[in-house]
Amino acid sequence: MERMGAAAFLSMLRLITRLVLSLMLALVAFALAKPVPTFAEDRSPFLPLPHAATVLTLSGLNFNLTRYMPRQFGGVFARPPYTMREVRYPASLASDSISKGVAALDAALRTTSGPVIVLAHSQGAQVASHWMRQHADDPTAPSSDRLVFLLTGNPLRREGGYIVGRREVGGTIGLPTPVTTRWRVIDVARRYDGWADWPADETNRPAVAKARAGMFTVHKRYDAVSLHDPSNTVWTRGTTTFVLTREEVQPHIEQAYRRPTSLNAPGRTVFR
Repeated sequence: MERMGAAAFLSMLRLITRLVLSLMLALVAFALAKPVPTFAEDRSPFLPLPHAATVLTLSGLNFNLTRYMPRQFGGVFARPPYTMREVRYPASLASDSISKGVAALDAALRTTSGPVIVLAHSQGAQVASHWMRQHADDPTAPSSDRLVFLLTGNPLRREGGYIVGRREVGGTIGLPTPVTTRWRVIDVARRYDGWADWPADETNRPAVAKARAGMFTVHKRYDAVSLHDPSNTVWTRGTTTFVLTREEVQPHIEQAYRRPTSLNAPGRTVFR
């Protein structure tokens, strides 16, 4: 710690404080949450999801105190024809939380046969991103025809991830989730979820305030998202399909974002 600069230490302290506050508020929100909405099976023709698979889940930074992953997308992936399995890792502020998550995910993938969906939220999405980078050229990794990544609230999302260019838990500088990999990736963000949809223009104070609020609110409510909601905005980059929910669009806040120009109207589906 003595070798750490004062500015770096204060920056890390502020990040830890925000994460702890986020966790505390998330626990309260979880306890007060309304019943999970149920949706029809998410089988959008635009999303490369298998119709039956083992779903390996990686939760966000919650110290494994709550078990909310079965609720994602209205619980679609927690019931047949899907079989859900939790991948346990620290999910904490420990310096090795992400690296241990990568090892746990790798072990789970190598012992699971058939089609697999990795459903990863928040820090779990960071774990999945690190795994994809580390195993990009690994010939023993699961093949692209049976592995799909489904990320939610991804702090490393290329378009809006808050941790991109900032320090991750563990000290590494966050690199964006690769948009072109051997595997298909579906990266879902709720509009104004500050962890995954951070404004490009940080001088827009209302936008920054909205995104910070989203870190404590919509970030933990991907249970209320449907992948085939016609109001979602969907576009592709490489092998990644990005999904952005509509929410309540606010033009003065949208000005702070660098959305693809052809996606200004929510609900547009564009492939590039």
